[in-house]
Amino acid sequence: MKPTDIPDNGALVKFRRMDEDQWRDGEFDLENQMYIEIYSAELTTHNLNDIAEWKYIKE
Repeated sequence: MKPTDIPDNGALVKFRRMDEDQWRDGEFDLENQMYIEIYSAELTTHNLNDIAEWKYIKE
């Protein structure tokens, strides 16, 4: 994945951080360039630079 490869704004995605093996479900916020976890008890965001890979969630 190249740094220019980012999801569409508001897209539902699965993503994996560079420092973890766990995949998380979330939404991508293009304005803030952050991934927001959607199944977290608290608001949890992840910086674009911390993500190793991502893929769209098929609806």
